[in-house]
Amino acid sequence: MDGSKIKAFIGSDDQRLFSSPSELQNSERYLKYAEKPSHILSLLCWTGLLEDSDKTSRKRIISRILPVLLILFTVDVIVTSLIPVNMDFFSTLISLCSYIMSVPIWFAMRRRRKQLTAFLRLLHEIHRQAMTWKISLSLYGICISPVIFAALDAFTSNRAKLTTQLAYGYAIENLYAQLVLIFSKGVLYSTIYPTCPTIVAFLLCLFCQRICDQIRSLTLSIEKCSPKQFTVSFQTNILNQTRRIDDAMFLLQRVFYFPSFLICAASFCSCCTLIAWILKCSDYSEELAMILTFFLYFFMCGVSLLACLWTAGGLPVELEAFNEEFHKKAQLRLLINARRDEIDFEKLLSGRPLFVLTGCDIIHFKRGVILTLAAAILTYTLLILKM
Repeated sequence: MDGSKIKAFIGSDDQRLFSSPSELQNSERYLKYAEKPSHILSLLCWTGLLEDSDKTSRKRIISRILPVLLILFTVDVIVTSLIPVNMDFFSTLISLCSYIMSVPIWFAMRRRRKQLTAFLRLLHEIHRQAMTWKISLSLYGICISPVIFAALDAFTSNRAKLTTQLAYGYAIENLYAQLVLIFSKGVLYSTIYPTCPTIVAFLLCLFCQRICDQIRSLTLSIEKCSPKQFTVSFQTNILNQTRRIDDAMFLLQRVFYFPSFLICAASFCSCCTLIAWILKCSDYSEELAMILTFFLYFFMCGVSLLACLWTAGGLPVELEAFNEEFHKKAQLRLLINARRDEIDFEKLLSGRPLFVLTGCDIIHFKRGVILTLAAAILTYTLLILKM
């Protein structure tokens, strides 16, 4: 088979994979998701992040009210945070950046809802997987975290001071009114951050892990295949599956291009301020509820940041392992046949760059970045402590 036929079958590098996203999204194979309902799909649909969000009037109303409430509550967080006169403006500004970044995360996801819809349908076709109890438990834990944060805030000893701050400087003496105000606003504030960015990070990790599982499955099928069975038809089948995975990774990059950067930036700011606060309170002078609140915040922010870097960084690792296994099996078949009259698929695979998920082309999700980022968090934490 000559070079023109190879290009006709495989296609050129970028055009083969990524030149027609509109055709990809309008394809007939994206007409349905999974057969069974999923909590993740329901969550995305009711928050207006899927095309199906506009199919009913109730969903349309919720998807239009949600951004207004998100902006109003974020402004409320900013106003209440700036009320104390003796506050540390620099540390407060860094902590507020996390709340401010949560708003464009939702709008960026909303803007890419067509690509997200196409990605979910393609991912279901490539790798059908039901929600396991671990995934469901993690999702429930993230969704219930605002209640835990609010309960810890309500049982602090400085309720009166906190209530005055949340009431824009007006003192409230009634105990029940204080508890209701702290609990209600605590749930709202914690939902904005860190719950919303954590859910988006959870989705990113889940999608990356499912793609990694499929690439690993292809690598294992090549590994189990003998050199004699590694025929042109077998290689063609593998590369057809690889092309669909490439389409899914392209859509994944389109959807999370901007949100992934904001999630990492917000988690980075939170980790710096929280570590600084923990180091300042190393004498354990603060009460237990406040310490638990900050440690829970740090756990959610740190795990979100680490999980994104680790799972998204697994994509180039799995792709490299796939290319190496394909190359090794093709070499063994060449030695057995002692002739080279077949399509040089291994050359085409080794000649293309590995896919690396990026956030605004600033953050490249590779596992080697984790140590660099940890060192940066410690450095900026020390700078905050000196101020």
